[in-house]
Amino acid sequence: LGQAGVRTLVVEKLDAIIDYPRAIGIDDESLRTLQTAGLSDEVQKHITPYHWMRFYTASGKCFASIEPRTDEFGWSRRNAFIQPEVDQILYQGLQRYAHVQVLFGQSVCTVSQGPEGVALVVENAQGEKRTLRARYLVACDGGNSLIRRTLNVAFEGRTKPNQWIVVDVRNDPLGTPHVGMHCDPERPYVSAALPHGIRRFEFKVMPGETEEELCKP
Repeated sequence: LGQAGVRTLVVEKLDAIIDYPRAIGIDDESLRTLQTAGLSDEVQKHITPYHWMRFYTASGKCFASIEPRTDEFGWSRRNAFIQPEVDQILYQGLQRYAHVQVLFGQSVCTVSQGPEGVALVVENAQGEKRTLRARYLVACDGGNSLIRRTLNVAFEGRTKPNQWIVVDVRNDPLGTPHVGMHCDPERPYVSAALPHGIRRFEFKVMPGETEEELCKP
């Protein structure tokens, strides 16, 4: 929208860009989008291309492997990345456009629409409310979207919730590339090599375990 010259207001519930680790994988289509936005050169500093994924039994035997070796669309099909770094690049990229503004710390309370556009009532941390008006509303508020629920838009599919403990370690103690999915029924876990010498471990929380005991040092 910024590139197209459309006056845009981004409403964000959080007070700032998240600085803690989140997603670690990005595909070729997403990188094409970042290239179109003119940000791919900066983003490449924080990705590892051709990121393979191997699946191991409890005894350590590899029984399946995903090894993307092609780049039909100009980019590796699987890439590791550091999301907070890329989020910052996206945010800084908005500074190129005087007609794009970001409002942090604003929660959307209600949404209404009429013949002249859309009205949002937003609220800050101090409980102060105000109304924002626009011709169009683009719902980019995630899987638990308030906008989707307000419009009664169905979200097909189902999932079985489960918890994992996620630990990111600097100065990668293993030094092995790619991602290992360790399918041990006693404790499934993931070990992933990331850019900048970071290693991610993810351990499944098993039935009967509590968050309190698992978070003890």
